[in-house]
Amino acid sequence: MLPDGNELKRRSRAVWGASPAGTAFAPDLEPGTQEFFEQVMHVRSTYEQPWLFELVPFERAAGLKVLEVGFGAGYDAYEFCRQGAIYTGVDIAPENVSRARRHLAAYGFAPELMQGDAENLPFSDNCFDIVYANGVLHHTPDILRAFREARRVLKPGGDFWVIVYHRDSVFHWVALFLFDHVLHGGFRKRSFSERLSMIEYTTSDSRPLVRVYSRSEVRSLMRDAGFEVIRTWVRKLTVDDFPSSLHPFVKRLPRSWLSLLGRAFGWYVIAHARRPE
Repeated sequence: MLPDGNELKRRSRAVWGASPAGTAFAPDLEPGTQEFFEQVMHVRSTYEQPWLFELVPFERAAGLKVLEVGFGAGYDAYEFCRQGAIYTGVDIAPENVSRARRHLAAYGFAPELMQGDAENLPFSDNCFDIVYANGVLHHTPDILRAFREARRVLKPGGDFWVIVYHRDSVFHWVALFLFDHVLHGGFRKRSFSERLSMIEYTTSDSRPLVRVYSRSEVRSLMRDAGFEVIRTWVRKLTVDDFPSSLHPFVKRLPRSWLSLLGRAFGWYVIAHARRPE
């Protein structure tokens, strides 16, 4: 049985308060420094999420009011600000507020950043043109409530972009479940939900809630929250998404093959929805 929602949120604050997302890409650098920020941005844009800017039209956010739920260290906040968006960000970890401010200040940006809860957004109805959440809402105890909050704060006709972990992925079923949990005997030590919670890099003693969703589940959740679903995609398949014993073989594959396979069995579901007029 899972702990209650407040305990799960406390764990999330501890995990990402201790080490923001992306720390594994720059373990020897200090979060909050420009060196850390630029190193993680480089890995994200060239290795982990090179497809992001092809799918999410950041350039169309100029002059629009954007809310990012779970801005972390400020990677996508930087892109929205660079494109001229009127940006606001909320994050569950107060430490990320100060980190992201320092990161963004290095480039002359000073957007509104605050601690906040995706399930209880501190904003009035109908006030944003875009709500965006990248790799965040699969950690919230009540994702449907978070989706409904996104709809509430969006203006009619506003766009919702969300990226969550994909259940039907190579990483989930092959690396985590088949190889680690079954063949290597992980099931003798822990439940599979506990194994999922271990995928997040952290320097804390806590483990966050981690859930995975199929494309159809994401579409269904969006419709239940009152959105019109525009489109969903699947992306992100890298060497690291395979069991380590397969890495020598996978490294020989053309990157284009991994990219193509990742469109069906990648680790992220990317979804675009709209609040009806």
